[in-house]
Amino acid sequence: MKRPFLPLRLSVHQPGADWLTVLTALLVITHLVTEALGGPETIDATGFYSLFGLSREGILGGQVWQLLTYSFLHGSLLHLIINVVVIYAIGGRVTRILGSWRTAGVYIGGVVGGGLLHILLFPANPLGTSMISSSFPLVGASGGMMALLITLVSLSPDSRMWPLMISGKNLGRGIMLSALILFLFTPGLAFPGLSKVGSWVARDEALGASLFLISHPCHIGGGLVGLLFTRRLLGKPVSLEELQLDRKKREERNHSRN
Repeated sequence: MKRPFLPLRLSVHQPGADWLTVLTALLVITHLVTEALGGPETIDATGFYSLFGLSREGILGGQVWQLLTYSFLHGSLLHLIINVVVIYAIGGRVTRILGSWRTAGVYIGGVVGGGLLHILLFPANPLGTSMISSSFPLVGASGGMMALLITLVSLSPDSRMWPLMISGKNLGRGIMLSALILFLFTPGLAFPGLSKVGSWVARDEALGASLFLISHPCHIGGGLVGLLFTRRLLGKPVSLEELQLDRKKREERNHSRN
């Protein structure tokens, strides 16, 4: 029997006194306060985003709190909505599987891991010009969101991920591969051939340039945290050859006993 295209019932995490509800509330409240004070642009002019957003200079200057605080800030309402919706929906499903403490650990690990990879790999001038300096702060909870997402698809590789209706395994591979490809095409990395294509795409200031101002290393770092956590939790996958060898050994032992 074929599965219906639309699920019969969508299970949504119920708000309560739990880490996921508190987290999403803090993300929303922080951005609402930011907007009430004039928006990210106005607050950034005061140095607030430079202090609590993530930058290479900040970390080298000893502002290690940035590895966590950057995830509570967002550049726009749309940025916030995307992260909060995915975190709440995916986080609720992972929490039902792993429990609150492990799921919270995955999220925090994704935030820190994504932040570290951003610091290591994100170019000072992603568009290949002085337009975006190395001190431009990273903000957003995307690293934690990616960690939760990759954890879910790794725990349920054969499940259909509504509304895309593709397997979790293929969804995870597609997301990670897309982030890697976009990163390699970043003009500021100056990879032969690839950066030229990226520069051509970046000519469209409305869409193309924004593709390379997103921190793809942060997404990759968060996803790797989710993948490594799941691998450690589930252990090394057993191959068909290993199963056959184990069966052969058991049969030999049984035969020797007889």
